[in-house]
Amino acid sequence: MVESPNTRFSLLARIVEISNSNIQIENRLKHICDFLSRETHADCVCIYRLDARGENLAPWVSSCVEIEECTMMDFVIRPGEGVSGKAARKRAPVFFPDVKTDPPALAVPRELRDFTSILSVPVKDDVYLYGVMNFSTLAPASYTEEDLMFLGSVTTEVAGTIRNSLLYNDARKRVSELITLNEIGRAISSTFEVKETLGYVAKTTLRLLSAEGCTVRLAGEGHGALKVAVDAGYSRPGLRRELRSVGKELARRIHDEKRPLLINSPEDSPLHSELAGHGIVSFLGLPIVSQGQSLGTISYYSASPRLHFDMEGVHLIQTVCSQLANMIDNASILREAQRLAQENQDKMQRISTLHEVARALMSTVKMERLLPIMLYALISPRRLNFSRAILFLTSDDGGELCPRMAMGPRDRQEARRIALLPRGLLLDSALGAAEEEIRNLLWSDIGNLTIPLSDASCLVAKAVKEKRPVRTDSGCPTLEGAGDAAPGGGFCGIHPASFAAVPLVAKGEARGAIYVDNLFLGRTISDEDIQVLTMFASNASLAMENASLYESLEHALDTVRTTQDRLVQSEKLMALGEMAARIAHEIKNPLTAIGGFARRIASPRAGGGARSLERYAQIILKEVQRLERIIDETLYFSREMVPAFRNVNLNTEIHDVLSMFREELEEARITTVVDLSPDLPSISADPDQIRQVVWNLVSNAIQAVGGNGILTAATHIADPAEGIGVVLEVSDTGGGIPHDVVHNIFNPFFTTKAKGTGLGLPIVHAIVEKHGGTIHLDNREGTGVAFSIFLPLVPKEAGTGDRILEQMRKGRGNGNGIKAHPG
Repeated sequence: MVESPNTRFSLLARIVEISNSNIQIENRLKHICDFLSRETHADCVCIYRLDARGENLAPWVSSCVEIEECTMMDFVIRPGEGVSGKAARKRAPVFFPDVKTDPPALAVPRELRDFTSILSVPVKDDVYLYGVMNFSTLAPASYTEEDLMFLGSVTTEVAGTIRNSLLYNDARKRVSELITLNEIGRAISSTFEVKETLGYVAKTTLRLLSAEGCTVRLAGEGHGALKVAVDAGYSRPGLRRELRSVGKELARRIHDEKRPLLINSPEDSPLHSELAGHGIVSFLGLPIVSQGQSLGTISYYSASPRLHFDMEGVHLIQTVCSQLANMIDNASILREAQRLAQENQDKMQRISTLHEVARALMSTVKMERLLPIMLYALISPRRLNFSRAILFLTSDDGGELCPRMAMGPRDRQEARRIALLPRGLLLDSALGAAEEEIRNLLWSDIGNLTIPLSDASCLVAKAVKEKRPVRTDSGCPTLEGAGDAAPGGGFCGIHPASFAAVPLVAKGEARGAIYVDNLFLGRTISDEDIQVLTMFASNASLAMENASLYESLEHALDTVRTTQDRLVQSEKLMALGEMAARIAHEIKNPLTAIGGFARRIASPRAGGGARSLERYAQIILKEVQRLERIIDETLYFSREMVPAFRNVNLNTEIHDVLSMFREELEEARITTVVDLSPDLPSISADPDQIRQVVWNLVSNAIQAVGGNGILTAATHIADPAEGIGVVLEVSDTGGGIPHDVVHNIFNPFFTTKAKGTGLGLPIVHAIVEKHGGTIHLDNREGTGVAFSIFLPLVPKEAGTGDRILEQMRKGRGNGNGIKAHPG
């Protein structure tokens, strides 16, 4: 339903926020149902309210998705009927996974409708049951123990909202009654100081009734013995104070019977004669009743023969007593509200602290950084405020709890210094020297704190084995009657008798425990401390698991990097070997020719002459030029090519290169078509490198055509969509490149020719990259190829390859087009 504890805390905080909003109770509950319906993926969340007699349930508010609202259905559910009635009777959650195939006994069709799964959770506090909350789904659903605990917290908050609303409505009703009263009522409603108000009421009503004395008694806690709260009047001679023995007996009778007592004659009470013996001629006593409970009594005495109390006085004082009851109740409610507010504030503070600590724990993935943060959060007075904390982790073999880190003061003076340390959690760079002082609280001598998990008497080991927190004020069982420092008890012999331990559980396995005590604080560890500590341990377990995973990932990454470096080195060696083999092969042929013809020149045979020598020399020169070209290409590709930019006329460079190939073109009977734009602007480029590009493209074209073909060289201004620059095009009719190898043409040492190093096009590729340009290949297999090179007027910065790579992928023409940005 809800996977993360942090998410549950966020959802519960949002529900608390809705509960405390200043809107009608029905609207608040409706917002809560809507919110839960979204967050728990329930198709319907409905609250059934218990009627005034506490018997039947009826729909109150609901949030249903695309189905009929519960509040539109007028029906009741009796105790024990349906899912809701069973939950109300048991006062515990009731879950039916499939009400279609296994409906509850005494099923209520309007409750079941078309749902499959129904979970009913009672809405109650420690005393009252206010109703139930149903979570209904059209599809089968399931709920974990954590889900039920979370929903129990939700319904407890809803119960508090309903209770506070009822109390608030009741208080408003009483206030409206007070408004109708006279000055006494206004005075009563103006304060919650009970004794002060009672004194004012006693004196005022004495004047109203013309009585000689008034005594107000209040019941103690739990409506126990009546105690005198106020005496007023009693100034008449002979009536200096109330006759306590008689007054106490009369007050007890009024308090027990919860009804007024008027004594004007012996027929009214046997105590009349005793009252008359002390000069009392009339007595009026009334209970101060609230919600059927007597909170106390108010008694009036008259010693004047002309004054006898009557029913009019009874009704007047009944109104006053009603107001007093409201005032006393409201004062009690105020005290309770203040107590609850303080509790809620404390809870919110704990939740805020846990949230802050959780954020701090999740802010680092370094274990050596994480552990001090954890322990300082436990001992910091502004955080969880324990005295000392020790982190135990299970050993590799699972047989022991080994102390990983411990933090806390070693004496009371050091404990007082902790309270003065900054608020940060070892994360704020402003802590400075204070952080070093915090780290000094770490214990270095914790090696002797190892705990065998087989030790059945150790409560810390028990917490780990049973995966539940433990708390004690009497120490481990082995310490019973032996004091706080029983000798020979291992760790159990050195820690104080009062301590707590919570397990660190990750993925269902106990990985260790957190031990805390309050050795120097002098306060007991409460159940609320255990709850907070358990939630902290959950966050700490998750943070430690993340840190462990991060360390594993770092180790794996280091392994990958090492392997990658080895692979790169291996690839470099393979490439070097391939290059050496290819260059050796290329150099061998010309060297063989040079050697052969040189030997002929050195030892001319018969029939030779000057003409033969000249031909031999020409062959040697041609092969030497071939060697020079191979070496130049290899050096050109291997060294760092840093262009020396200056203004270059591309047309001029093309003419110069074509003139170098004139004889070779004529011998191969290749027709040259030159179409150079006369308006071509100059570009910023390295002329030697641009000449190398043109030379390699023309050389490749001549070798591809072989003979009786066409070579075309053209230039024009680039299309604005491609950029500001010029375009060089070199095409041939040499039959094109096979489609299965065309993607390798820019790879070093790749060639489809019997001769060549395979470095021509990669050199072109590298030069164009240095100039910020692009290469486009239009390959028409069986016909020829056309290279189109875009060169910007001003070289582009590195990093423009993304757009060019995208153009490479798209291509153009008949699908064999390649557009490449080198690199």
